[in-house]
Amino acid sequence: MMITEVNMNLTALEYFREVVETKSISKVAASRHISQSALSQNIHKLEDELGYQLLERSNKGVEPTEAGRILFKYSGTMMRVFDKMKEELDSLQYSVENIRINGSLSLVDYSLPCVLYKVKKKYPNYSFEMHARSNSDSINDLINDITDLCFVTEEPIDDRLEYAKIGKERIVLIANTSSTIPDVINVEDLQKHEMVLLDDETLAISSFLKHKLKVAGVTFDKIPIMFKVDSIPAAKSSINNNLGICFLPYMSVKKELYEKKYKIVEVNHFNLDYAIYLVTHKKSNRNRSINDVHDYFVENGEKDFC
Repeated sequence: MMITEVNMNLTALEYFREVVETKSISKVAASRHISQSALSQNIHKLEDELGYQLLERSNKGVEPTEAGRILFKYSGTMMRVFDKMKEELDSLQYSVENIRINGSLSLVDYSLPCVLYKVKKKYPNYSFEMHARSNSDSINDLINDITDLCFVTEEPIDDRLEYAKIGKERIVLIANTSSTIPDVINVEDLQKHEMVLLDDETLAISSFLKHKLKVAGVTFDKIPIMFKVDSIPAAKSSINNNLGICFLPYMSVKKELYEKKYKIVEVNHFNLDYAIYLVTHKKSNRNRSINDVHDYFVENGEKDFC
């Protein structure tokens, strides 16, 4: 079916996305304080406008159809673009420049706040909004003007963008201080010790580990991975309970190391550190506020990280 004209209701689109995420019309209706029939009518209207059925019931709840999966895939970007537009319109009224920054979870949670505090002191009329995103999502958001700057771990390949290497993310192997693992091991010894794998899509640790192990001649499948976690707090909880060793960003465990709750296990001739790149649009396409923040990061680099 050819879509010739669509006047999409953004509220209905929000309802649709929430139903897909929760797999339940009743839950979304309750959280939105509307009747199930009213919510269903909104989604039916959206289906009529697009000309496709978007949802279907299954034994697992409400599931998206193939068309629904396509809409869900692209509508997230649409909603973020709309939110960005509203923020820029609001900034005209309040004379506040809102700058959106994407980066890995460890940078957003542990490293960037200290830098942005200093930038805020220098430019009090700038406000900042940080989001944890993967490399590909960050670049996609930047190209679509959903974010203004992003920090990634790979050099972007896009002529529309400009990037600068501003530092590196230090990755350390962490163990509970009560662990019997030696303070220094060889890379082959990783096969002897139970490990918790941090597999967060916004971080490159998992993929870097697999690559570096292959270079070192160690098969990843022979590492005794007890389980995978998708967040730094979950990984730290595992270490707190002495459930295994884990590769983590140094910035995320600096406090626990100082308090001697954790210890660093050195792996001879094995380095997982990776570069951090600041990516923006070309200078000719940046406004003054983004230029100011960009130049501050480039001039001060990682020395101002927490």
